[in-house]
Amino acid sequence: MAEFRSGIVAVVGRPNVGKSTLVNLMVGQKVSIVSDKAQTTRKRILGILTTGAFQIVFADTPGIQGVKHKFNQILNETARQTLDGVDCILMVVDVSRHPGKEDEEVAQLVSSSAAPKVLCLNKMDLLKPALVEDNHNAYLKLVPGAESMMTCMTKAQNSDLLLGLVLENCPEGPPLYPAETISDQTERSRAAEFVREKVLQATRQEVPHAVATYIENWEVEGSLTRVSAVILVETEGQKAIIIGQKGKMLKAIGTKARLDIEAMTGTKVYLELFVKVRTNWRGNMKLLHELELV
Repeated sequence: MAEFRSGIVAVVGRPNVGKSTLVNLMVGQKVSIVSDKAQTTRKRILGILTTGAFQIVFADTPGIQGVKHKFNQILNETARQTLDGVDCILMVVDVSRHPGKEDEEVAQLVSSSAAPKVLCLNKMDLLKPALVEDNHNAYLKLVPGAESMMTCMTKAQNSDLLLGLVLENCPEGPPLYPAETISDQTERSRAAEFVREKVLQATRQEVPHAVATYIENWEVEGSLTRVSAVILVETEGQKAIIIGQKGKMLKAIGTKARLDIEAMTGTKVYLELFVKVRTNWRGNMKLLHELELV
């Protein structure tokens, strides 16, 4: 009889390559929010897949990017620290594009670890046939010795094959978390992230990077959950954008976030959203600690 396997897998890559989509697909539930913006994932989030034969703990990390802001340094350091003590590193890249400077920086970080590496060549559906060999070989050169798999996570293509490669690097041992656990996040923190996801999906330009969210109040009354959430921005102009004309933008954000919170809690949800301005919150270490971002 095969022994039970369990392991911790760090999921790393530059922004917007599909790391959070991968983790959500593997776990079978939304544990990481998804958008096309950098800084969507701001802290290490665990997504846990448990079966009768194995448990894999996927550690979703912030996308590694150029340092333009103190907050970016914090995000990059979070990604680096996640590599310590893992059983496998899963580097995710956008194979439809030739490797860029950020991919090279991620590869350097990955190469500094002795853990086995698996290369997820994601977004193969966008890869032009003429570029397949060139892009594939270019990424393999970045991470010598890594096993690789072409995937399209939005369509679940080759996700089972990728999972098999990862599982091969997980040692025999008991589960690290109870079987029913799918994430290390609380319902409150996941709900706050659902709200931020909807803001990211609805806004453009400078607004996404300047937004943080937190839950101010959470009350359960039988089959109803009452939630008050705060959307934090840095300027009055950003506040006006999020509220929108006659409050339409804020209402749309709330409606979509409420559906995700209801799916998570299994209850009806009454969600109130408040938009507050805190100038330069990303440079305020005390506030970053309160928001659990450092």
